[in-house]
Amino acid sequence: VVNANVTPTFTQVAPICSGATLASLPTTSNNSITGTWSPALNNTATTTYTFTPDAGQCATTTTMTIVVNPLAITPTGNATQAFSVVNLNDSTINSLIVSPTSVIWYPTLADAQAATNPIAAGTVITNGSTYYAVNVAGGCPSTPFAVTVTVTLGSNEFDVKSFVAYPNPV
Repeated sequence: VVNANVTPTFTQVAPICSGATLASLPTTSNNSITGTWSPALNNTATTTYTFTPDAGQCATTTTMTIVVNPLAITPTGNATQAFSVVNLNDSTINSLIVSPTSVIWYPTLADAQAATNPIAAGTVITNGSTYYAVNVAGGCPSTPFAVTVTVTLGSNEFDVKSFVAYPNPV
C-alpha cells in the first residue's frame, strides 16, 4: 500500500508590527501532522518559515510567510509651542503643528503607548500641558512625540476710542 503524501495546513498568522510579540508557531498542523519549524522566529523582518513533518507521517514540508510591517515614522516638529490668544478656547489640539499632520494626539505618554483615550479634534489645549502625537502607517504606530504648550491671553489691538480715564487729572 502506498499512501499519498499529505501537505500540512496551518492558519495563516496575521501581519505584525516590527518588534511586536510573535507567538510560537504550532507544532501540530490543522490536519494533525506534527513537526518543527525553521528558522527561529524573527519579529523584526518578514520571514518565510518551513514546517518539516516528523518522520513516518507520509507528509510533505510546507511554508508560511509572516509579514512584519515597519513602525511608522515618528512625528517631528517643535517640542514646545506657544500660542497667544484672545480667548482661552481659541487654541485647540488642531493648533499644534507636527509633520506629518495626520497624527493621533493623546493626553499622556501612557495613553499614547497603549493607543487609548485619543484626544478629539477641536479639544481646547491647556497652558503648560504636554500632548503626545503618534503617527500610524500600515497599522503600526510610531514612537510618541511630545509637544508642551504655552497658551497666553493677549491682544494686539487697543481700542483708544472707548478708553476713558477719570477723574481728570488722573
